[in-house]
Amino acid sequence: MSGDRTKSIESTSAGPITVYRAGSGDPVVLLHGNGHSVHEFERSLPFLTPRFALIGWDMPGHGASNEADAALSIDERASVLGEILERQAIGPAVLVGNSIGAFVAAALAARAPERVKALLLVEMQVRPRAWWDAAWQLVDRMFGTPRQDFDTVQARLCSPLDADLLARWNGDRTRAGAGAMIAAMESIRAHDVMATLAALTVPTHFLFGEKGPAAECAPAALDCVAHATSEIVPGAGHFVSIDQPAAFAAAVERAAQAQGDC
Repeated sequence: MSGDRTKSIESTSAGPITVYRAGSGDPVVLLHGNGHSVHEFERSLPFLTPRFALIGWDMPGHGASNEADAALSIDERASVLGEILERQAIGPAVLVGNSIGAFVAAALAARAPERVKALLLVEMQVRPRAWWDAAWQLVDRMFGTPRQDFDTVQARLCSPLDADLLARWNGDRTRAGAGAMIAAMESIRAHDVMATLAALTVPTHFLFGEKGPAAECAPAALDCVAHATSEIVPGAGHFVSIDQPAAFAAAVERAAQAQGDC
């Protein structure tokens, strides 16, 4: 997060985790994807900080939290997040997670629904382990080498890539390293995402990029969570907050307005 923000380092069971806060209003927790950092949400901040008290972390093994243990399961990552929210006295919040961040958000909501007002699960790959096993060579190619060239990164985005974003992208991936990124993917592969989603009782909204790899998962996601809603964002890929920051922020706003029992 840039602009007016605070940064703190929280001691957790996984090691030191860097936590950022910005804005004012109802609490919204931002959970970034694999190989990135809280800066993934940079383009959406101007739309969000006037309305929300934003809390973001650098996930264990990533960003400024790269000294923390990266070899964690999804449930262990959710436990670390719960420690942070309790320590910072953050009441029921909207949890917004992209990719692996969505897995962590859902896992925390399933085990501690009292901490969660609503979920916005972005580009969540709702797939069985067998699918990941078959795709693992692609995963190794994507995350086994931290630095990516311009064309490779641009292919993952629907918005134009510039030099600043490319530098941040490769800086974050290099700081995490191949080991932490592969460990994150291993945690996704090993996690029973269908069971986690079926256990959710809080208001839940799925958000997918039209061109993202997870868009085809929308029917499976809704099958798992009877009370959930889903939206496809045109002109966006896997990183909706980068490609379409205004649409991403609008989805956060709708999630924050979620009401009622599920």
